[in-house]
Amino acid sequence: MTKRPSELTYWVSENPPPIPLLLLSLQHFALVAIFLVVSVTVAKLANLDAETGSELICLTMIAGGISTILQCLGRGGIGSGFMVPATTTTIMLPPAALALVKGGLPLLFGMSLMSGILVVVLSRFIHRLRPLFPTEIAGFVVFMVGMTVMILALRQLLGMGGADGAYAHYAALGLPILALIVGLNIWGTRKLQLYCSLIGVTAGYVLGIVNGWLTPENVTQLSEAPMLALPQPGRFGLAFDFDLILPFVITSLAITLSSVGAVTAAQKANDSEWKRPDMANIGRGILADGLSNIAAALIGGVGQAATSSAVGLSVATGATSRAIGFGIGGLLIVLAFSPKVATALLIMPPPVIGAALLSSGCFLVMNGIQVISSRLLDSRKIFGLGIAMSFGLARLVDPHFFETLPGWIQPWVGSALTVAVALVLILNAVLRIGTGARSHLKLDLATLSAEKLADIVEEQGKLWAVELQTAHRVRFALQESFDLLVGNGMVMEEAGGACPVELRTRFDEFTFSVTIVYRGLPLTVETKRPTPEEILDSDDGAQRLASFLIGRVANAVRCTVRDGRCEAQLIFNV
Repeated sequence: MTKRPSELTYWVSENPPPIPLLLLSLQHFALVAIFLVVSVTVAKLANLDAETGSELICLTMIAGGISTILQCLGRGGIGSGFMVPATTTTIMLPPAALALVKGGLPLLFGMSLMSGILVVVLSRFIHRLRPLFPTEIAGFVVFMVGMTVMILALRQLLGMGGADGAYAHYAALGLPILALIVGLNIWGTRKLQLYCSLIGVTAGYVLGIVNGWLTPENVTQLSEAPMLALPQPGRFGLAFDFDLILPFVITSLAITLSSVGAVTAAQKANDSEWKRPDMANIGRGILADGLSNIAAALIGGVGQAATSSAVGLSVATGATSRAIGFGIGGLLIVLAFSPKVATALLIMPPPVIGAALLSSGCFLVMNGIQVISSRLLDSRKIFGLGIAMSFGLARLVDPHFFETLPGWIQPWVGSALTVAVALVLILNAVLRIGTGARSHLKLDLATLSAEKLADIVEEQGKLWAVELQTAHRVRFALQESFDLLVGNGMVMEEAGGACPVELRTRFDEFTFSVTIVYRGLPLTVETKRPTPEEILDSDDGAQRLASFLIGRVANAVRCTVRDGRCEAQLIFNV
């Protein structure tokens, strides 16, 4: 069961009134439409004329609408049920460029079809791969997606990489819009917070006209675009090439992990007591992405992926209702029949795009950091995450270096996300070598201090990246158990007054169990809370209270006697 976060105005299962629903849907539609620049890039790489390029964009919008509705619907085992819109993704660009050079749009769509099928297959097994995708890596993916969005946003906001001296021109438009969005979100009323991004984008168009960002050519392009046109699905055809299988397999993996990050962020945003990713739910979300890529390839649109940016915007505005997702999907499909609308979105001034992306990217980055920091991390995890992060950020800072690498490695370094995710998965697998799922410790309860016990639990928690709350529960339950055993003389003493016990710990990504093995009297767990009178008036009142607390803190307690040795197993769900 999820708990509604108090800061949300419209939770995932709540339906906003019609007018707010329309405005919120338009706000997210504007953000999603920004990424249509990927399909514009594909059109340019394919040397399409204006009419054919516009049709490619419209078909891509239809595919995005289908994908968003499937994702938000969450029915029949398809879709996460969260408001996670889909849009085109830069993940597709490196393999798309290869396919377009070799076989044009038919080859791109044929290989995208294969990629979608592979994503569908991966969705069926993702829940079994949890050891390979622990919580800290899911948080890392969210963080890297956020950083990718923010670097892209800064380039658009400040004109980085453009002509010398253009920064001031970009900043004169972008920074006021960013200040407006942030200001409305922080100091505005609840309603202004809901629509801060939409207000900012609208103001950006107005200010862009004043500052000369919308040129006469843009106006002519907009006026000449038809109001209505009927796209022709499937007109480009399909083709396949075995030489491109590896690049598109890598793309499938990157889309899958991007979906893991997006749905994880949505889960966390909608549950104030969130602890770990729901892999079954994530699998359904990945399935929706896979099916949408199949649909995009068949109708002739560019591939889709769940967008974490929209999740960041929903957190920023306090509206995560899945009804907004249905509105976004409907707008994408309906407005796909209007090339004029697509043109209006595509002439949005770059600094305005940057301001909108940067405001949502902030929440993604911080969500990722919060997920990572919720786990206890040892040096193995720190090295793995740190090295992968540094190479991923290097791909963002100096893409030219990675473009000069040999051709065989290009599919792995096509984007910051593929670089970082590939590295973190490899390092996670390699650095796990030598880390067993079990450990055995011998302790003397007669001399064991609370500080020493805390160090032991923390060390074990770091080894397996256990969440902080679980580590605190384990520490409390063990301390109560040891006090109960020693205080009531339940552990057989050895010469010198030692009270030896063996502590066995085990971790399997789902449960963290500790087993106390000793000689003496078996530990019993009180299932019924003792009354205040029973605690104060009974000789064993304190013992019964401690026993009850142990059972309350642990998810399960099993006490057995084997070969004259007592075993008390405490199981904690993680």
